[in-house]
Amino acid sequence: MDLYILENISIILITSVVILLLFNKLKLPSMIGLFLTGIILGQFIDSTSIITNISELGVIFLLFIIGLEFSIEKFSAIKRYAVLGGILQVVLTTILVTLILFIGKAPLNQSIFMGFLVCFSSTAIVMKILQKKRLAHSIQGRVTLGILIFQDLAVILVILLTPVLGGQSIDLSTLPTTLLKLVGFVIIIAVSAKWIVPIALNEAAKTKNRDLFMLLILFICLGTTFATSSLGISPELGAFLAGLIISNTEFSHQALGYVQPFQDVFMSIFLISIGLMINVSYFINNILLIIALAAIVLVIKFVATFLTGVILKLPIKTTVAISVLLSQIGEFSFILAEDGMKYGLISGELFTTFLTVTIITMSATPLLEKITPRLVGIFKKIPYFQVDEELKTIQPAEIEENELEDHVIIVGFGVNGRNLSSACETYNIPYVIVDFNPQVVEKNKALGLPIIYGNGYDESVLKELRIKSAKCIVISMPSYDSTIKAVDSARRLNPDIHIIVRTRFLKNVDEVYEAGADEVIPEEYETSIIMFTRVMDYYDKDMDEINSTIESLRSDAYDTFRHVSSDDITTSLSNRVTDLNMESVQITRKQKISDIDFNRFNLTVTSVIRNNKTFTEIDARFNLKIDDLVIFTGTSENISSFLRYFHVTNEI
Repeated sequence: MDLYILENISIILITSVVILLLFNKLKLPSMIGLFLTGIILGQFIDSTSIITNISELGVIFLLFIIGLEFSIEKFSAIKRYAVLGGILQVVLTTILVTLILFIGKAPLNQSIFMGFLVCFSSTAIVMKILQKKRLAHSIQGRVTLGILIFQDLAVILVILLTPVLGGQSIDLSTLPTTLLKLVGFVIIIAVSAKWIVPIALNEAAKTKNRDLFMLLILFICLGTTFATSSLGISPELGAFLAGLIISNTEFSHQALGYVQPFQDVFMSIFLISIGLMINVSYFINNILLIIALAAIVLVIKFVATFLTGVILKLPIKTTVAISVLLSQIGEFSFILAEDGMKYGLISGELFTTFLTVTIITMSATPLLEKITPRLVGIFKKIPYFQVDEELKTIQPAEIEENELEDHVIIVGFGVNGRNLSSACETYNIPYVIVDFNPQVVEKNKALGLPIIYGNGYDESVLKELRIKSAKCIVISMPSYDSTIKAVDSARRLNPDIHIIVRTRFLKNVDEVYEAGADEVIPEEYETSIIMFTRVMDYYDKDMDEINSTIESLRSDAYDTFRHVSSDDITTSLSNRVTDLNMESVQITRKQKISDIDFNRFNLTVTSVIRNNKTFTEIDARFNLKIDDLVIFTGTSENISSFLRYFHVTNEI
């Protein structure tokens, strides 16, 4: 690898770490810190093209994640506000900017083009703020997202109009070919969303191969982005479509977990790359002009969006919040501005000014968002805006349901998970389930159970399960490593949650407790308890006496069993309660329980272990298979006689 590239990346990373540590201590937005990192590095790094190209992946992954989290059902509930709001916001902003510039003696075509540049907002910055504030699914977040999506679609139209504004004619001869490509692309997207992608993801998930599943997700994201770019459509829109395709499957939550780290890294590099574009000397020499222009842009966009909210009859709180969030100039405007330079719509100096103003408006957004409550208070003092805060034009059924609270999260839907969910249903305890087996998820989702596909230790999956508001999480995963990761993730995301873990072996109990579990139930120990219960039941012992003994055993043993073997526990059970011993035999041929003379030797069969499954309801007709392990009890003398007889008969 080129050492020059490694050197530049190392410098970028250490500089950003130092600046963000400082900003964190000063409690300043990290976004501004990343801009500042780029500005500082711009004075020392000569070539920034590689960094800029890498940074574009940040926007692509962000739009992909937005698509993953986007719900068509929820969007349809506010489509009027998104579509009509998007049209009003774009048109009003463009008209205001055009009028101001045209009155200032600027040519009409340039004035209109500048209006287009200003009307677009930053999807990257706005969604980052909404995600951080956990407002992405609120009415405010959904309307804002709807307007942003409309803006992204409007970019395509503006790109087509830019040559016309620059005085060039449209080549109509290419129109049929372009339309044919678009129609074909739409058909491919529809077929992929309906059949191809769900089937491919399902097959990848069945393998339970993390690398295979992750690579397929990345291919869908980047492949769709490449396809849209080849058709002349913005790559960001392609990434959004890719996410939207996957969002309609049960694999969206796990896909989000795999992509989130990529998005975080590349998004930070994207914000740094914007700072790299700043000409510091130009900014210092024209600082008053730049700040004044940035303030004007913020006011114009706030007014245009505010008028949009008033026309749509949104609550004043929602209107002000959206107006603040959409007040900056967006990253798509950089692309449009470069096209404008090609067609003579803006000069090189104006481009530099526009770039600097854009970064100022982007940097101001997190700060303005913090004073939104004060702005709302000011508007509420005006009699015209003293209205009910509820959005009455949306039907109650369309408003997002309340998030789960004090619920149980069930990680792993095996026998334990199914029993627990049944108990929760019986006692009306809210619960949600996550399992990594796509067939289990598909089957139980069809039955109406609240289950999603994903790894129980993935933070994005746990967040989807609303772990921060959950009261208890029960982890019953087949993999010990996955169990430890799940405990660690759950404890970090919700320090107060009660964590109950089922582990297979006694030797793992200490480590699970150290990872953060509140209760650990070793399957090895509980199996011996069940066996004891069955034995006592066969000997007609009093149930109260059995329960009392079990309670005593659990009380004593759970404090000491971490250093005791399973054989010791079984012996303890036998010695404390009865003179019976437990023994087992392995089956070498198919037969029924009645074919083996357990009764002849006064032995009692308590269970049969097959692979990793234990059968406790055994009768004479029970069919045994090769390698089954039969557990039985009896006196030492009877067991010894039986074993001699059993081995002799099995050798014949």
